Amino acid sequence: MATMPKIGKAAVVVAAALVLTTPATATSSPARHDVTRVEYSLGDRAFQVPGFHREPGGPVADLELTAVVHAPRRLVGKRPLVLLAHGYWQPCQDGTWTWPCPRGDAFPSYRGYDYLGEELARQGFVVVSVSANGVNGGEMGQPADMARAKLMSKHLEMWRDLNDGKGPLAGELRGFRGHVDLTNVGTLGHSRGGRGAVWQASDNHAADLPAGVRIRAVLPLAPADYYAPDPEAPENLDYRITEIPFAVLTGSCDGAVNGGSYVDNAKGRNRFPIHDVTAVNANHDFFNTAWTYDDDSTCPDRALTPQQQRSVATTYIPAFFQQYLNNRRSPVVDRGRPGIDVVTHQPIG
Repeated sequence: MATMPKIGKAAVVVAAALVLTTPATATSSPARHDVTRVEYSLGDRAFQVPGFHREPGGPVADLELTAVVHAPRRLVGKRPLVLLAHGYWQPCQDGTWTWPCPRGDAFPSYRGYDYLGEELARQGFVVVSVSANGVNGGEMGQPADMARAKLMSKHLEMWRDLNDGKGPLAGELRGFRGHVDLTNVGTLGHSRGGRGAVWQASDNHAADLPAGVRIRAVLPLAPADYYAPDPEAPENLDYRITEIPFAVLTGSCDGAVNGGSYVDNAKGRNRFPIHDVTAVNANHDFFNTAWTYDDDSTCPDRALTPQQQRSVATTYIPAFFQQYLNNRRSPVVDRGRPGIDVVTHQPIG
């Protein structure tokens, strides 16, 4: 997509489509909705995070403000918002690890969760999946986690302003005005996006959220492990969540991560439930349809197919957000089901 000026000087580029779904019966719970899909972009150089550079010691990196939205076609009242963030993948389709892409061929990692966004929207959520190619084209480590968190918060800030009829999204997405509850937000990050989502929602950084925005539940999906030299190292505080419920969902055949560090970092201190979730025989990349051709399974003889793995995601993840954003309890969240093993750590005290 063509580069555009920074926020406040550019119109939003929007593409919209209707995703047709089959309505469920009236007795189903939760209610099912037809779904609309909208994309927006303020350009590839629309945002910067002070302290995040193209490379250590280099210039501050330019980041895009681009996302795809799935939502109920007919919005009534205020809906919870679920924000999705992808992880570390090549920013450009030609394999170039830079940003913006010299050929304008940005890799659509943020579209790899359309199947999940559609299912969440069918269940009544407004779902925003954000592009983080600019982060992937910059420096790594904790600076990248901080930048992902700031990028996610910037999108939430724009949606808060949109809800009030203000900001860069207000003109083209005015149909959402007054229909999104920014005090009832869930976040999900995949791989290093999960690390960024935990950074954003950690006790240490809760005060950095935009005014009027409240995250109520977090699900790091196959999150990349963070570095801390020992369990008492101060680095753990940047990834410790004790004040809101969260679930860590990882595949048993994931050759890249194990996710256990986030549970160990918080359990015994948590004031809300923590769910340690294992998708049996799932790998790392099949949760993202744009990455599906890369099979990294450590047990290929019994690995799930991409469709089976996505079925795990659309079973557990909507139930998790229903439980903590809509107060619809589900046994699968706390206890799992065949193919989804769950260990729940109850709150202390």
